[in-house]
Amino acid sequence: MTNKTLFPPPAYVPAARALVALFGRLYLRFALGVSKIELPGREVLQSELKRFKEGRTSLIIAFRHTAVEDAPTLLLGVKNPHLRFLYGRDVVNWAGKPTKLLFPALGFVAVENRGNNRESARYLHTEVQDPRFPIALAPEGQVSYHAYSCASIEPGAAHLASWALEGPREEVVILPVGIGYRYAKDEERFLSGLITRWEKESGIPVDRSLPSDGQIRFIGSETLKLVNTFWNLDLTLEGSFIEQRDRLCDSLLAYSESLGGIEDTSGSIIDRLFRVRYRAVGVLNDTDRSSLSEEERKLHDREVERQRISNHASQVVDVLEYLDLDYLEGKHTVQRSIEVLLSLLDVLNRLQGGMINSRFSPKGKKAFILGGTPIEVRKTFGHLTGRKKRLNAITRTLEQRLDEVSLSLEEVMLQSR
Repeated sequence: MTNKTLFPPPAYVPAARALVALFGRLYLRFALGVSKIELPGREVLQSELKRFKEGRTSLIIAFRHTAVEDAPTLLLGVKNPHLRFLYGRDVVNWAGKPTKLLFPALGFVAVENRGNNRESARYLHTEVQDPRFPIALAPEGQVSYHAYSCASIEPGAAHLASWALEGPREEVVILPVGIGYRYAKDEERFLSGLITRWEKESGIPVDRSLPSDGQIRFIGSETLKLVNTFWNLDLTLEGSFIEQRDRLCDSLLAYSESLGGIEDTSGSIIDRLFRVRYRAVGVLNDTDRSSLSEEERKLHDREVERQRISNHASQVVDVLEYLDLDYLEGKHTVQRSIEVLLSLLDVLNRLQGGMINSRFSPKGKKAFILGGTPIEVRKTFGHLTGRKKRLNAITRTLEQRLDEVSLSLEEVMLQSR
């Protein structure tokens, strides 16, 4: 496939936005199960949107990516102005064929984490200097499944902000945004139902005489054992939960790397995961089989089988790498417990060949969107002359602000019960 096919140029069509305005809420409610969107403390968000609409700022909305519902929730929650989202180019492979047409028509920009983004980067470099719409992206790079704790972030938002400084607008603003979901009115009962669901799917009984925390920690330990057994890894699972989790992720990625002939095994778990993922995407989704000779097709078909297995293993890592039982300890304990248990259920989903689009997420949930403390980039970092120094400073500050808004969101959701 050509780069133009992999990274379709954004071509905003007002009719596409009108379509979203007309049917978006129905999609959000019936397809994604989000019944209501709350914007507590909306003054911060409204103030920054107003400054943008007045032409005073370039606005970058950096949102926490806690669930697959985040982008449509934010798009419909903000309403005016329209938002230009950055999205992983592989998303359209599981989000459905209509998104291949809809995303470019909404002006969204396809990117590839740690990949060749020359076309997208060139477009964004120009667009962000005098943008038509605020740009929205998830600095964590992908869904991290925890509303109240930010994973390590990528430098993409800092690059955008640095490019925007070259433009004429008086200020460049990065607005950190937290997003979370209340899954049920009776959260304790809902949590108990999730434990029952895990018991049925795993075939393993849970001692209900234990406190909820103990039950979830047992489920966490047993889930790691299931991963070890399913993939015949034969690992001795010792040490802390994190140590066991990381050993499993390392072994699964090593297996996927061997299937894909990937020699570069350096970097973090997520660095390796993206290499494995896009190697599989290149074979499973990007190759036009009809253009191959008969001999090439035979070789390709064998490679497809290897990459299907590789992708299956990496899908487990996709959710497993973010599991942390220490996350249970916080103010909104029951909500944290629900999030962890949903991810533990998702591990079972991935073992069965599922992906993020088949992850269990209940209907009738309420979404919360909370704006954090804006970062005025020109005012705060404009004096820094070294590009690398400036990018690092912006990224550090943004990660801190995302952590802050995540904890503020926890307080808001706890108080609104």
